[in-house]
Amino acid sequence: MTVSFPSVSSAAWLLSLATVLFLTLSPAQAVTLTFPLQASQKSCFYTNVDQPGQKIGFYFAVQSGGKFDVDFVVADPKERIVFSGEAQKQGDYVFTGNDVGEYKFCFNNGVATREDKLIDFDISVEHEIRPEHTTSDSTKNKDDAKVDESLTLIASGLNRIDRDLRYFRTREHRNKNTVLSTEGRVFNFAILETLAIFVVSGLQVFAIRSFFSTKKGRF
Repeated sequence: MTVSFPSVSSAAWLLSLATVLFLTLSPAQAVTLTFPLQASQKSCFYTNVDQPGQKIGFYFAVQSGGKFDVDFVVADPKERIVFSGEAQKQGDYVFTGNDVGEYKFCFNNGVATREDKLIDFDISVEHEIRPEHTTSDSTKNKDDAKVDESLTLIASGLNRIDRDLRYFRTREHRNKNTVLSTEGRVFNFAILETLAIFVVSGLQVFAIRSFFSTKKGRF
């Protein structure tokens, strides 16, 4: 029997299959948002952990605005601080949620900051479920274990690719902002340089005319 697949590249098909299998074996609650944080504003987001021992992933990056920095605080359901930082450009954290309840993730643009920020962040809650194998067929159990190990490696690779893509996107935004800022400075310097040339030229013409006028009056 011949099985045919849609006309897509092998790499893309394998990536899609691995993603589906990973989500099936390791269910996760995740949210990815990009939001504007106004000057002197504080915004908080929440995620729920329904059983202890779940892994919580937290990633953020400042895409634009000011010096690309922001203050952040991560607190558990008992208001205990898990992570915190000041003037951070980006962060990537993974920790275990030992307490059941809502975990809080807050961003603060700072009282002294007068520029709006654009922040990209991702919060995920994962609880990996390991399939239970019976001991009736040892060969099948070994094959299943190999498949599980392969899927775990693929999932880890997909996670690294996703984080690398987000890092490159952040670097692209920052480099673009740097280029635009440098372009503006070069343009302003060129304008000032042109004005200075006109002013110096005018002063030179005035000085030369004054010199000849004074000299002509003496004779």
